[in-house]
Amino acid sequence: MLKHLSHDEKKRMQTLDELQKIDISQDDVLHKLTKMACQLLGTPTALVTLTGSKSLHVKAKNNFPMDDMDKIGSFDHFTVQTGQAFVCTDATQDDRFKDSPFVTGKPFIRFYAGVPLKTKDGYSIGTFCVIDYVPRSFTKVQLRLLHDLAAIAMVLMEYRNAIGLIDGVTLLPNRQRLIDDISHITDIHENYLLILIDTIDISYAYEMGCALGMPTVEGLLKDIGIFLRLSLNSSDNLYSAAVGRFALLVKSNKKELVLAELDACAERIHESIASHIPLKLELFVGYTEFQIPAKDPHQILRESMSALRAAITTNTRQLAYDTEADKAQQIAFTLLNELADVLQNNKPGLYLVYQPKLSIKTNAVIGAEALIRWRHPELGEIYPDQFIPLAEGTTLMRPLTDWVTREAACQVKQWRQEGLTFPVSINVSARNFSENDFIPRLISILDNHGLTPQDIDIECVETQEIIESTETLATIQALQQLGFTIALDDFGTGYSNLSYLRNIPSTVIKLDKSLIKDIKTDRKSRVIVQSIISMLHKLNYIVLAEGVENKETLEHLAHFGCDEVQGYYFSRPIPPKAFTAWLAARSSQTSA
Repeated sequence: MLKHLSHDEKKRMQTLDELQKIDISQDDVLHKLTKMACQLLGTPTALVTLTGSKSLHVKAKNNFPMDDMDKIGSFDHFTVQTGQAFVCTDATQDDRFKDSPFVTGKPFIRFYAGVPLKTKDGYSIGTFCVIDYVPRSFTKVQLRLLHDLAAIAMVLMEYRNAIGLIDGVTLLPNRQRLIDDISHITDIHENYLLILIDTIDISYAYEMGCALGMPTVEGLLKDIGIFLRLSLNSSDNLYSAAVGRFALLVKSNKKELVLAELDACAERIHESIASHIPLKLELFVGYTEFQIPAKDPHQILRESMSALRAAITTNTRQLAYDTEADKAQQIAFTLLNELADVLQNNKPGLYLVYQPKLSIKTNAVIGAEALIRWRHPELGEIYPDQFIPLAEGTTLMRPLTDWVTREAACQVKQWRQEGLTFPVSINVSARNFSENDFIPRLISILDNHGLTPQDIDIECVETQEIIESTETLATIQALQQLGFTIALDDFGTGYSNLSYLRNIPSTVIKLDKSLIKDIKTDRKSRVIVQSIISMLHKLNYIVLAEGVENKETLEHLAHFGCDEVQGYYFSRPIPPKAFTAWLAARSSQTSA
């Protein structure tokens, strides 16, 4: 419908749409204003109307039967069209209105005086009018008073509209205003850029608020807003999109200029924001380009959010929206929600596979590692590196680890009944160790299956996070005292492994496959691995090398004195039945 309107009419309708969003409860003051108009001007009826494309909406009234009416033939429509005050002392004598249905029928209007409601841009969007049902005169003094009442009504509506569209801290237009502005851009076939600017990590802002109070955080956010306004030539189009996050809406032909300005802002933000406390301010930018007429403004904002998230996670100062990266992000989020559904409603799909651990000296199977898999109904097999990182840092790690523990315990119980006595290890994250009831839950699962701590080994992942938490270290210490074998996973992948050895109570150290993968061909790798194994033995650790894929690697590890191994050279992670069959086949070969 709007495409047939003139530019001015589109702008008028945009303003009208914004004012129409005011909640109806906010009309109480306008109702009182119409009552005051009747008292001051001596008329029985007063109205505040808004003129739409086809009808009139009565925003406030005193003594009038209708809330909406057809604008054709109406006095208000005439007043809005002319943009001038209009007085009709007797409608039955005015050729323009004597045949109007409002004159010949209810409410039988005879007298009308109206003043257009004009925005700051000069657009007439409605009227403030008084009505009588008998002819009467209207003085210049009364007309000036009507002008004043109309001005008050207009200021009130614009002010109330602005309240919901301004961020209370930075005093910048807010996210809702941004959405509205995108919706109402009228430059057909023009390209625009929506840029999101992140200035402070939300978790850091929360910590600052907890430590110093919210006024400190709000003062900082206000200073950042001022800094950006003063630094950007396009600051007229600057918005506050979220806590510490701002938005710019500019034409695409300004892209290079604006991005260069933002790059300069990133260099200067620390020195420009004065503070008596150390600040963690880092400016990241994500942006997307779109063409008018725009698609869904919320989709445009989401694309910018996707680009910004990618910039933050990759530590890249500025990134454009990337469809493939966004699709991967959407899939990841969908997987996370589906994983939650599987765990909460006990739906099928998750299962465990087991990889054997062997003693190098005896060649006997001395354990197995339980590894989770997910058979998705649509995507097929999903490996843990695709969904475990999504669950880490969320509340899903608790039910996920509980599920693995129960499944592993159930399998161990079955194997015990079949005469197999080796333990099964499960991977436990730092988040799990930090749970106050982790040990009672673990013991309860073992008790329910008739097992002991000697039946389930614990492999610690995320060792960097573990070492940073005294509570987590205390939990691991308690597990060891209860009789659980504790293993440190992925040794050799971090830069502070030696501090792990000093601080994390454990029995077994697992050498990561990245550490041993080259010992078959590289002399330096062999020297490093041999030295590490020797050191770990002097510290009384059992050493297990994972990722063994060939005979030569196994022989080198045996020569270095490594205690245990696992890897594809012996078996891939396989389901329980296949594991039992592998054991049987291995036993037959050994006996033969």
